[in-house]
Amino acid sequence: MKNLILILTLILFSSIALFGCTLGEKKENALSHAILTHKLTVGVKCDSKPFGFIDENGEFAGFDVDVAKAVSYRLLNDENAVEFVCVTPNSRISDLNAKKVDMLIAAMSITQSRAAVVRFSTPYYQAGQAIMVKDNSKIYSINDLNGANVGIVLGTTGEKSIRKLAPQANLRAAKTYIEIFELLKNGEIDAIFADDSMLYGILSDNKGYKILPKRYTKEYYSIALRLSEGSDELERAVNETLALMQEKGILNKIKSKWIPNLHS
Repeated sequence: MKNLILILTLILFSSIALFGCTLGEKKENALSHAILTHKLTVGVKCDSKPFGFIDENGEFAGFDVDVAKAVSYRLLNDENAVEFVCVTPNSRISDLNAKKVDMLIAAMSITQSRAAVVRFSTPYYQAGQAIMVKDNSKIYSINDLNGANVGIVLGTTGEKSIRKLAPQANLRAAKTYIEIFELLKNGEIDAIFADDSMLYGILSDNKGYKILPKRYTKEYYSIALRLSEGSDELERAVNETLALMQEKGILNKIKSKWIPNLHS
């Protein structure tokens, strides 16, 4: 309950912060623009199966991609009106605020620092940070990461969490989950610390690895929008869409499709 209250507070904070805009600032209406152009540009991850990746046919696929299509169908009556743009944890907020995308649906956790620069929708998914190791690893818990070589992805909440949970860990950072897994595969690191949903995507394609059972945080994934006042209507429309998807069981169907082992 405490975590949920914090999340709701951060959402409120991100909405209130928009009143800091100057009165003379030209107001853009993001929803009207999307309707007028019949296009919704969405930033998604391209290397993070099962949330966002490029499939064998060269198409965007994943949990977040399906959520984006559902949002597009609700707003524009066309799930194919989405234009997907690849983003990384390090680039996504700057891409959003530079207007390269209309919104981010990119496995993005709500945090206080992020709520100061973007506005968040209501959460659409809950993850938890976990440890991935090789099957024969001697690492069994977070305490074993102290003194070990641990991989993290830049720009993720896992980077901040591991510094508190295992302050003596030797951290190796990479820009993508593909890069960090290669370090584990090649024996350059002993473990990966990241959201369990991201780790499941790696595990589904690779044998000889395991995710340890304990979850060390609760991560609430949300759709991120620009903080500008012109995003008011788009935010309301997105939240209404997510509420409808929850009510009709659409979010649960997407979860079962992409992460069956975690949502069976």
